[in-house]
Amino acid sequence: MSNICSICLDEITSFNNIKKLSCNHVFHYNCFIKYVLNEKTLFINCPLCREKNVNIDRPFIKGKENILSICSSKLKINTCIGCNKNGNPCMNKAYVFNYGYCHVHNKNILRGKYHKIFYTYFEHLFTSAAYKKKVWKTKLYMLDMAKQLIIKHDIHKLEEILNIFNKYFEKFNYKTENTPDFFYKLHDIELPPKEWISYCNKKKILF
Repeated sequence: MSNICSICLDEITSFNNIKKLSCNHVFHYNCFIKYVLNEKTLFINCPLCREKNVNIDRPFIKGKENILSICSSKLKINTCIGCNKNGNPCMNKAYVFNYGYCHVHNKNILRGKYHKIFYTYFEHLFTSAAYKKKVWKTKLYMLDMAKQLIIKHDIHKLEEILNIFNKYFEKFNYKTENTPDFFYKLHDIELPPKEWISYCNKKKILF
């Protein structure tokens, strides 16, 4: 394979993970995801021909690989960004969707048994017409909320997550309590680090 990705303008080789849109145009998968996060939907308009993409097939079989595929590849956070008691950098492994922290600095880890349902929720959030107009920061919060709800309630079915959100938005949609802080407090889950929200919101990335 020898083509040029029209998003980054670099060559597409046989070593790259690729994404073929429903119009048959091909891009680096990382470039595709970056475009998806920027547009806040998997149903993007092709950067070349502007045809609406409806190919949302999962790139991998394993849940962890699918989750890693939506995380920024440029950050390359492999070790924890926290520090130990002596003030030295922590050398523990950083976990996916754990704000760059290890299991010591943030114990609320998205373990392997939850990878599939979390990625399923990501797909729902980025394909459902109900969330089409939600801004990026709101979707960022909703991904974090879903992660924590999945862990707290041992959720493995999409409808269980949706029921929690639907009940909340139905009750508080037009009230002043409808804020991220209130949702976290109401469901007894922890607010994510402000630095993580700010960085991901500014860069439109996930990690």
